Amino acid sequence: MIRIDAHPDIESLSRAMRLLDQKQLPFALALTATKLAKRVKAGALDVMRQRLDRPTATTLNSLYVKAAKKTNPEARAFFKDAWTSGVPADTYLQQAVKGGRRPHKRFEKALIAKGLMKSSQYAIPSPGATNQYGNVSRGVMMKILSALGAAETSSGFQANATGSKRSKRKGNAQRYFAGEADGTEGIWERKKTAFGDAIKPIFLFSDSEPKYRTLMPLFKIADNIVQANYMTEFTSAMEHALATAR
Repeated sequence: MIRIDAHPDIESLSRAMRLLDQKQLPFALALTATKLAKRVKAGALDVMRQRLDRPTATTLNSLYVKAAKKTNPEARAFFKDAWTSGVPADTYLQQAVKGGRRPHKRFEKALIAKGLMKSSQYAIPSPGATNQYGNVSRGVMMKILSALGAAETSSGFQANATGSKRSKRKGNAQRYFAGEADGTEGIWERKKTAFGDAIKPIFLFSDSEPKYRTLMPLFKIADNIVQANYMTEFTSAMEHALATAR
């Protein structure tokens, strides 16, 4: 989360106090912070489009601005930290913002808990199994977990494949399996081809911990944007406060 505090330095504050009364100054400070936060969001989105590999619309739409208030002249630019399903952007973008090692994802934790993958391993998507954004879709991952009996259950709902007719019609239990093929461990999909039965890798298990370089130094970007535009926005906000003063 990036916080933009609009409290000016002493010189700027003294000048503002001469121009504005006590009622208008808090309004000007809140407006300054909010405008700066919007600039930070726009700058961050530009960097995300340039440096992230095919970011989804969900990822790009996950950056929000919380406007400042007269009672608290601090605006915020932040990634959404929760939504109805899936992993929120605030979690999966941490490596891009900070760099460093990647922790196990929910999908990997489910495989480890089921004993299908070692706790020291990571599931790396096979290039031939990814979508246009370079990811294995959430729908496919849920089918895999269901087939392997590793899907989560909640409120009495069972997501794992069973021996029921409905479950057999879906065919996930026969379609996906975890194991070793040609000396490589992973998650595989059984396929029927013109040449007979075959298997296709969906995830390959790696003993190497994924590490990420910092792609989006957002805190540095935000600091540069605020410093470069503070006086412009502060002056504009003061003029607006004066023009609207009653």
